[in-house]
Amino acid sequence: MARRLTLLFAVLLLAALPGRSQESIPRLSVSYAVDASTPESGRIRVVMTVRNNVEQDVDISIPSWAPGAYRIVKYCKQVTNLEAASDARKLEVAPVDDQTWTVKTGGASRFTVAYDLGVDRGRMDKDHCFLAGPDTYFYLVKHKETPCSVGFTLPDGWRVGTGLDADGPIYRARDYDTFIDCPTELGRFELHSFQADGAVYELVIHAKGPVDGEKLTEMCRKVVVEQNKVFGAPPFKRYVFLYHFKEAVGGRGLEHLNSTDIIMPYTAVKVDPMIAASVTSHEYYHLWNVKRIRPVELGPFDYTKIVRTKALWLCEGVTSYFGDRGLARSGIWSDQQYFDHLGSEIETLQNNPDRKVTSVEKASESVWDRKDWPRVDYYNKGELLGLLIDLRIRTSSRGTKTLDDVMRHLYRKYVAGPAEEGRGPIGVGFPENGVLQALNDVTGEDWSSFYQRYISGVEELPIVEVMEAAGLSPALHSVDTPDLGADLRGTSILYVVGGGEAEKAGLKQGDRIVGINGAEVTRATIREALTRLTPGEEARLTIQRLEERLELPLKPGVRQRAVCKVRRSEAPTELQKRLIDAWLGKARDF
Repeated sequence: MARRLTLLFAVLLLAALPGRSQESIPRLSVSYAVDASTPESGRIRVVMTVRNNVEQDVDISIPSWAPGAYRIVKYCKQVTNLEAASDARKLEVAPVDDQTWTVKTGGASRFTVAYDLGVDRGRMDKDHCFLAGPDTYFYLVKHKETPCSVGFTLPDGWRVGTGLDADGPIYRARDYDTFIDCPTELGRFELHSFQADGAVYELVIHAKGPVDGEKLTEMCRKVVVEQNKVFGAPPFKRYVFLYHFKEAVGGRGLEHLNSTDIIMPYTAVKVDPMIAASVTSHEYYHLWNVKRIRPVELGPFDYTKIVRTKALWLCEGVTSYFGDRGLARSGIWSDQQYFDHLGSEIETLQNNPDRKVTSVEKASESVWDRKDWPRVDYYNKGELLGLLIDLRIRTSSRGTKTLDDVMRHLYRKYVAGPAEEGRGPIGVGFPENGVLQALNDVTGEDWSSFYQRYISGVEELPIVEVMEAAGLSPALHSVDTPDLGADLRGTSILYVVGGGEAEKAGLKQGDRIVGINGAEVTRATIREALTRLTPGEEARLTIQRLEERLELPLKPGVRQRAVCKVRRSEAPTELQKRLIDAWLGKARDF
């Protein structure tokens, strides 16, 4: 007790001394130096420097997963030659688990941790090196709030593309979560920019060959201008689209606070840059939905383990809804292109038998450990839920309220408001009942039954009922159709049925169908082209597999399949006409 009292007295005395306020104590900081000067080696050297340390032992760790990619990866597997030092004195580094180490600092104010990292060959070559963030940088386990900065040693002619704040050759972020949420492209790349709504937008394009950068820039501008209308001016001064167009199977994007990194097949983008529009719009909307409006589980992040949430249908699926709706409202897609897209999404859900077994909340929660197919896709069903919720709100309120209002309500309640109160720079996450409560608050109605039946439950979505009430005509019915023995999303093969015709013909997951019987097919025309095939009669499929183009013979079987064609109602009421016009951005909301 005497020792405790002595320590307490000392602390109180120190606090009372002039010039010894808490603000005067040097703040802990972390800086990184990344040496990527030998890209052909496939390795980089990282030196992490910690300043103003006061602890005897400091735990450091590297994440086991990346936010937005819900799978355990264990980035520690790429770490070698880990060592620590203070001045010229080597420090002991003791493993705690497979991703955490304790540095025995002895209270040294400044110390360094150095390590080598292997970089996947697809992300590092003689022309560039892409650093995602979580796979590159260690963090102080007890001090993720510490400011971070980084500098780079690069080959001649290379430059830096990133959402981090530039301070000369140094790039900074307010804390570790923000720091690793800014991926960085190092290398020789094409750079385009434009301004919109008070912010600067940059396109960093690393491509295998020439692409139409001006067309991509105009597409991004249209996406940005349209999506910003939902929430107003964006919550940043600069945003970066990081594009990689290379040998790739399919495409993907990953969202960040003020940037996105997107991978698309070069062969597809070279032919039509607009193929990147849907993923671009989706990822841009994520800057609000998921990166700021988020379930409470998704930030601040626990990088050590699986983090489950039931709300990925909103985070991803409703983001897809706003992303694709934005393409129609901006004029990137025609109305009929958007209607055809919705019809395809309806078909995808209705042809998935797991929709009657697994709720979209369960699919969200179990994404970490469910690898079988088919299963309910929270992107697909979530997009349709966004559509139905929006149309139902518009119809019941006679156009005075929309799903946009619900998203703005979530933003004010859980992001902007808490941030203004000092509860985190990007606010707080919403609780499990937060979305339901927001629907109730905005509409003045009780959405509990809808939520229980279609989101928590597995009842069939009221697609026809809701769409017809709003002024749309979804012709949904079942037909016997030619069956390839594979599930498609657009022209890409998502899944090959074991023992089916596709497997026998040699089709593989990730292949892209670009032609049928000598005629070119696209995402917009493939469904119609498939219906013209005759079961049992050989067809020739032209397949794009990475850089290889193949001709594969296949005899389709027969499958009863749901098909859907969406159009405007033939005889809409005046209210329905105005509702759909406003929904498609052809008129102001009421």
